[in-house]
This record gives sequence, C-alpha cells and structure tokens, in this order.
Amino acid sequence: MDDPVADLLVDTDIFIDHLRGARALKPGRNRVHYSVITRCELLSGAVGSALVQRLLDPFRELAVGRSVAERAGRIRRETGIATPDALIAATAIEYDLTLVTRNRRHFEPVKQLRVRDPGPGPGSGDEKTAAGASTPPAAGRRSARPGTRRRRSP
Repeated sequence: MDDPVADLLVDTDIFIDHLRGARALKPGRNRVHYSVITRCELLSGAVGSALVQRLLDPFRELAVGRSVAERAGRIRRETGIATPDALIAATAIEYDLTLVTRNRRHFEPVKQLRVRDPGPGPGSGDEKTAAGASTPPAAGRRSARPGTRRRRSP
C-alpha cells in the first residue's frame, strides 16, 4: 500500500542542509511548501538571490497574512519561541501542514503543531529528502539572530 500524500511545510534548516550537501530536495508524491520567512532567512545568509530563487522555485511559497501573524503573536506570547519560528509554526497550523525540520526543540512548545524530522543532516552519511520518514530528532540548531531571544534548554 502506498503512503498517503502529505502536505508539508519545509523549515529553513532543511534548505540550508541542502545547500551544505544534503541530497536534492524533491517533493515526491508530497505537496511541499515553504514560508516567506524561509526566503528571508536564506537571503540573510551568504547565499546569492539567484541560488535562493532556484532552490525555492519548485515549491509553493506561503505568505504571512493576518491570521498567520495573529496566531504567531499568540504562539510567541505563550511559548517564548523566536519570532521567525513562531511565524513558521503559525503558517503550518493555519494551512494544516506538517512542519519538516531537524530543529524539533525550537518548536516543541507549540503543542498543536505536527512536526516531522527527516533524520540526520549532511555529513552524517544518512541524508534524506525533505519528505523523508519521521526519525528521532537530530541535534541541529540555527544560530540566534540579532534582536531575538532563544529559550535555553535545561
């Protein structure tokens, strides 16, 4: 029996892993989306805009509208997670998508969010695509951005 088609929101870390040598991001049978926040985060790095455009072109970009912004504000107030992560989590919830990320700890406080971890990232010898199977969390972390506070893990 075939796996059902999944509606996924791919977090920025998965795209960064791809740029660092992970296998190509392929939607397969899944419908893959990304947040406009991911575009912003990728462009804020050392990646050229043409490369970012080519990387994101095959997938559907989701904007931050009023309902996403309001939900993100509530998530941030209730959990203390960073604003970009709150916006990405709110996008996944509002569009009824499963978030694909290796940064599970960033999103653990958001109880209504469905999260899929694609497994080990580049350099681990076991890279997978964005639509990979759920596996135990990896230890990847995004660096803090200026003006944001991160909750420290105990």
